[in-house]
Amino acid sequence: MNSSSVGNQSDEVKNQRRLAIVIQGPIISKNDFTLETVKIYKKHFSIAFIILSTWSDEDVAVIGRFKELDVSVILNEKPAYANASNINFQIVSTRSGIKKAQELGAEYVLKTRTDQRMYAPNIADYLYNITETFPVKSGYGRQRKRIVGVSLNTFKYRMYGLSDMLIYGHIDDILLYWDVALDERRFSNEDIRKASVSLRGFALWRVCEVYLATEFLQKVGRKLEWSLADSWGVFRDHFCVVDKEQLDLFWPKYNRREYRWLGYAEIANSQEMTFREWLNIYSNLGNKQIPEEMLE
Repeated sequence: MNSSSVGNQSDEVKNQRRLAIVIQGPIISKNDFTLETVKIYKKHFSIAFIILSTWSDEDVAVIGRFKELDVSVILNEKPAYANASNINFQIVSTRSGIKKAQELGAEYVLKTRTDQRMYAPNIADYLYNITETFPVKSGYGRQRKRIVGVSLNTFKYRMYGLSDMLIYGHIDDILLYWDVALDERRFSNEDIRKASVSLRGFALWRVCEVYLATEFLQKVGRKLEWSLADSWGVFRDHFCVVDKEQLDLFWPKYNRREYRWLGYAEIANSQEMTFREWLNIYSNLGNKQIPEEMLE
């Protein structure tokens, strides 16, 4: 679907917060996917700053098409070492995009990817209202507002694993989240094997999403206990998870299944954290029998 097929629009509001959308990653040129995504966002986020943070080896002519849409384009040099799931590429492009948003005067940031697209209107208001409705727990002075993530690839039984695909929050918090050192660790095949044995082993490996979240939590003064109970407590106190369906989030990479991890046969350790699951944790974590054995 291209932008000309999208006719719905976000409601007009009297007071609009200064929002920047940071789209990071390599430009997806097939079907002009990233370019058409920007055109849709121009309809749904009419006064937001739109920032494309990509790589210096992108085609100059393609970059020009984004600039014609009044998009701020950042051309980053690729880091020498990508590490697991290209996490260092993501850190470099996201961080520079957020810093550009700060220069432009944005108060809130919505970080997303060049290979994903949100079709829903009224997302800016929705995410802002989440942060106002569910204040961050007091006592962690460096965190100003709750950080909002998405259910896609946020797993209920992966400790401290807020998905890094799409994150929203106050610009100070989002910059703190992404302004981390590159992960320069080298891993042997044996390291990877040990980390793959259990969910606990994977979390203690501290790669990708877990690396980002735990670095942030330590910065704001959260002592980590490396238990499922503490991980759920972190989601209760610091984060919120919204359903990808509420954003109408589309991600065609790997496959086009809308529900990639959904199953009914058993309690799966790949169960995603939905808004329903998050709200139950937020509202009444103390009443839950927490299955720590899922980590083993």
